[in-house]
Amino acid sequence: MALNINLVNGRSIHITEETYIIAWKYQSSLMASNADHYYLDCIFKGNFEDGKVTEDDEENKLEGLISAADWLTIGKDNKNSLKASAVLSLTRE
Repeated sequence: MALNINLVNGRSIHITEETYIIAWKYQSSLMASNADHYYLDCIFKGNFEDGKVTEDDEENKLEGLISAADWLTIGKDNKNSLKASAVLSLTRE
């Protein structure tokens, strides 16, 4: 299995079964007990293989994760986050 996440800037990110992904969803709460009303909740952390059920749904699972997330980090030691809205398409190799 190999997929590419194609970004609006023309760059592609290669995804395999072993690719580590962290996904966050934006949250906001006026009821927060401190002044920090805006934050991100982690909605997925693990290898791509952890988030899929069968070989047939690889692309579907990644599409669903990207749709649910606001920010993504691809790779365990990556210090850069990617805004999910920067994703243009997914392609299977």
